[in-house]
Amino acid sequence: MPQTGLMPHAHQSLVRLGARLPFEEAASELHALLGIQVSDSLVRRQTLQAGARVLVMQTEQASAACALVGEGTEPVACRLAMSGDGAMVPLRGGCWAEVKTVVIAEVLPAHTRHQDATDKRTINHSCFSRLADATTFADLASVEITRRGIERAAAVCAVQDGAEWLQGFVDGHRFDAVRILDFAHAAEYLGRIAEQGELAGQHVPKGWLRAMLHELKHHGPERIMKHMAWWQEHRPLPAVSDAVRYFGKRLPQMQYQEFQTQGWPIGSGMVESANKRVMQARLKRAGMHWEPANVNPLLALRDALCNHRWEEVWDQQHQRQREEHHARRVQRSQRRRAQLEQVLEEQLIEILLLSARGKAKAQQTPHKGRTEGQKRWGRMTFSRKALPNRFAKM
Repeated sequence: MPQTGLMPHAHQSLVRLGARLPFEEAASELHALLGIQVSDSLVRRQTLQAGARVLVMQTEQASAACALVGEGTEPVACRLAMSGDGAMVPLRGGCWAEVKTVVIAEVLPAHTRHQDATDKRTINHSCFSRLADATTFADLASVEITRRGIERAAAVCAVQDGAEWLQGFVDGHRFDAVRILDFAHAAEYLGRIAEQGELAGQHVPKGWLRAMLHELKHHGPERIMKHMAWWQEHRPLPAVSDAVRYFGKRLPQMQYQEFQTQGWPIGSGMVESANKRVMQARLKRAGMHWEPANVNPLLALRDALCNHRWEEVWDQQHQRQREEHHARRVQRSQRRRAQLEQVLEEQLIEILLLSARGKAKAQQTPHKGRTEGQKRWGRMTFSRKALPNRFAKM
């Protein structure tokens, strides 16, 4: 039974609700569902403690995964896609920090998909999120990267925006991945050109943006770049200069016609969705501001929920909790034993010192010419006044 006094099922329900809902709502739902009245502070404390144990376990697993590259725990699909992104979380003190997320999914073969635009290209999504710098995140994400077998897959694509830390992430985990610039991200640059052109009073043909996006999606960026060069020369706009500079560094990642022919996804919608499901749905509600130390424990639990691994992760953290409890009991027992040994040692030393002083005193006292009775009488310290009356008259 947990230290809260709750039965195991109630304790698990409390933590699961705390991972899904604000702590006050979780306490209310626990009372409505199980008839158990608890405070929101208890929900908060138990949820964060469970998340902290999961966080420690996954950090240890990530270290092991870095040492055992290529040894995953799940069957590996032939083709995998991964997509990374960052989203901002509000912290105490009015500041914001970036929660980084990576999503890994299996890419469906082209012959199993329909040709309509709503059909899914990827299945079996799993995610990993942490509040960390890029280097630390890349190391911690090894636990999910190894589990899904990114290193062992026959082919991998990386669909993401143009952030530099994402390129380093791909270099560290699958340097030969097919790198694809998120199509919606590229479309934003073209949309800005149309907006600035209209605001500047320049003639922007009707349907220009739609035609540019169609050209980019089905024929690649070559004609788009020529058009941008003409526009930059004859109708200079900041948005045009930004697009030319941004696209010029990423032309190999914008060969969308080739990527689609090969069956790869060209959009990073799966990680955009993960940002909402994992982080924003729980940590970015109205009025919420988080202590930095509390973000990752909650993200660890959110990953378990969104990856449909709650029971597995709960059993692992529960085993960890028992081990920690046993370790604390052993430490207390060792401390008590050490304290007892110290007390016994001090008492033994005191006895030995008293015995040594007694022997020394006995050796210094003269015994010649005294009877045994005189010796006993000499050791008495009381006076005649302290004796009873019948002895005092003797």
